[in-house]
Amino acid sequence: MQPVFSRIAVALSVPLLSALVLLTVNAWAQEGAQPGSLCEMADSDDVQMLELEPSLFHAEYADMTAGFVPRRLVYIMQDTEGVVRGRLKLSMSVAAAEGELHRELVKEYEYPFVGSSRVVVESLSLSPVECSLTLYDLQSGPIPDGTQPAETWSANYYYDLVAVNVESKDVGTFYSFRHPMKAYDLEELYLLFSQLAVERFPRLSVLFVTAPFRYRNYAVLIRRLGRESIYAADAEKHICERLRLEFSDSTQEFYVETLPPHRVVKFTAGQITYTLIEDNTAYEE
Repeated sequence: MQPVFSRIAVALSVPLLSALVLLTVNAWAQEGAQPGSLCEMADSDDVQMLELEPSLFHAEYADMTAGFVPRRLVYIMQDTEGVVRGRLKLSMSVAAAEGELHRELVKEYEYPFVGSSRVVVESLSLSPVECSLTLYDLQSGPIPDGTQPAETWSANYYYDLVAVNVESKDVGTFYSFRHPMKAYDLEELYLLFSQLAVERFPRLSVLFVTAPFRYRNYAVLIRRLGRESIYAADAEKHICERLRLEFSDSTQEFYVETLPPHRVVKFTAGQITYTLIEDNTAYEE
């Protein structure tokens, strides 16, 4: 019997982790590659390494000693023809670990399987601490009490090493590999673009990213395309900064509000578009 991880991937006709955003597409650079060599010649002199400085935090996310109001958002998931295929529930909050405060992002998927991902990053450097992915052999929620996950993937970051543990009903696997010193987990991109002032990013920049569950380190070319007015599923118009992440064979895009509360109104991953439909955050007056 095939593991859930493999069977769902076949059913979707795309890699499972692509649908989960964690591992959306094949990036356009291997470990040790020179990012500039993969740009157009006209762009090569303008490419900068994206430096994620604490000064880039929006005011509401800057002071971790005070924390911030947990964000609770819901997105609809649509295919290329606009058909709704599922929902994504997302939360961002403050997490305490080993006496320190960290930033946490949790995603819960129904598409057409049930699963969740969680990533925890350091409060100031945004370096990843740990990441996990849990999959259930279900096609819809809620998850009945006592249901055991079909597969659990977990990754822990240590200096320049990431250690990955995979557990299923049948077998367990462990592996580790090195990652660039200034690399971020692929799953935390949403958190970065939500909590940082993306309008201050360079027009063209490179960010190194680690995808622990694919045993890969990537370089991602980020283009800041400027402001656009778009409509979310709430039928309201939002002024957003548009980011395009370029990979070897596809792209991702993020539309981030330029005004508070600086939500990601829409983003794409593979053949799926995520559009904000509910904001259940209890914003402070």
